[in-house]
Amino acid sequence: MGIWQKLTDIFRPTYHISFDMADAMTIIQGQSETELYKTQPHLRTVISFLADNVAQVGLKEFRRISDTDRQRVTDSPLINLLKQPNPDMTGFELLRQLTADLALHDVAYWIVTQSPERDVEKFGGWQIRPIPPSWVTAKQEGSVFAPASYRVDTGLGRGWFDVPAENMLVFHGWNPTDPTNGVTPVMALKDIINEQIQAWSYRTQTWQRGGRVGTVLVRPKDAPPWDDTARERFARDWKEFTDKGARAGSTPLLEDGMELKRLGFNAREEEFSEVTKLSLQTVASIYHVSPVMVGILDNANFSNTKEFRKMLYSETLGPTMRMIEDRLNTFLAPMVGSDPLDYVEFDIRAKLSGDFEEQASVLSTSVGAPWITPNEARATQNLPRIEGGDSLTVPLNVTQGGQASPQDGGDPIRPPSDGDETAKNRIIAMWKARLGKSVRSKLGAGIDVEDIGWLKWQNELQSDLTTAHIDQFNSGLIALNETRKAHDDYAKEQQHADQTA
Repeated sequence: MGIWQKLTDIFRPTYHISFDMADAMTIIQGQSETELYKTQPHLRTVISFLADNVAQVGLKEFRRISDTDRQRVTDSPLINLLKQPNPDMTGFELLRQLTADLALHDVAYWIVTQSPERDVEKFGGWQIRPIPPSWVTAKQEGSVFAPASYRVDTGLGRGWFDVPAENMLVFHGWNPTDPTNGVTPVMALKDIINEQIQAWSYRTQTWQRGGRVGTVLVRPKDAPPWDDTARERFARDWKEFTDKGARAGSTPLLEDGMELKRLGFNAREEEFSEVTKLSLQTVASIYHVSPVMVGILDNANFSNTKEFRKMLYSETLGPTMRMIEDRLNTFLAPMVGSDPLDYVEFDIRAKLSGDFEEQASVLSTSVGAPWITPNEARATQNLPRIEGGDSLTVPLNVTQGGQASPQDGGDPIRPPSDGDETAKNRIIAMWKARLGKSVRSKLGAGIDVEDIGWLKWQNELQSDLTTAHIDQFNSGLIALNETRKAHDDYAKEQQHADQTA
């Protein structure tokens, strides 16, 4: 027997095998992954965040014409099936459940079958029915790499049924001991979740049994003795200052040298908030999510939040989305009879391209002319088309070889002449004269040189220089240098005047 035949016998055994999924369930304080998701807020926060952000991107189908050309496919059984997988679900719900199952269990199951209720022309007669991973109780027959069927038990008292492998689309992560299944991330979180459960249990017990005794009244030992009547009178009067008593909120008067003392620790001393924050950070780190994205704003600012948003769809969600795309294109597309040139992918670029202002600015500068027609712009505002609105409107001051962008303003860029240089010097001189009158007037009124409003003067000079056929970049650079020089000169002048005084 050859080596290849021996390997074939090892990898493709003919005997019956069964995988019991019950042992894979993570039990923490008697709770499964599903129960932990329902009861642990930090786990739910991160998983729902991931699921919602994958689902909102959505899938698109394209046909590969060549390496540099592709066409959007908007009506095919594959994309229609992903948009409405079954009569009860939408595409958003399908992707949200898929991502949530992968995040919680590291495995997800879709039953893909023909259905007589589905439109053959629109859906090819197919439907997708995602099922909870907890319903799959065993994998049978086949090999260790490719089971022949999956046993499904809903646990609702309706018995079990077997689904052939050709009708089951399985998404899963990596498992060091099972190549057909993932490992739930909750396994790695069991310690931190266990700690949270114990902490919440402790706080609940404290608040229920003793936490409300936050303070006590101390009566000195040398105080006059109390009889039962005096003790009852004081207790009755004290109750008027607590809870919903008639004098609640006012200041009580203590007798016989009595003192009000605090018992126990407050939330800050016991660091409840820090422990809670650590728990959320740990859960987020397991799922490769920046803590800033799930509400921990200790070190958040506009700049890093913007970068974390980009990282969300690249480093964080990118691998999961790529895995989903590959499984759909490799297994689902051939199953429903899609064209071999067709493929689906997430429209991640729409999420990474920035807001509309950034896109408009970059595209306008890159093209050097308007890049959207009036009718396309009207469509974004849900307005009807107009006659003649399908052509680009190019301003007269934007010509090929002219200014770089219609947003630059002014005349097209051209090399400066001797006359332009003279005009530039004259503009700067007039600007300095106006600046000098204004600055000396303000300095004489006791205004500090730093409060002059230098940015206003810089913008004014830049605007004036564009009339001398100087482009925006160079006029801005000249204005910046002249403004800095004027600032330094007047700062020295003010410093000298202060020293002389």
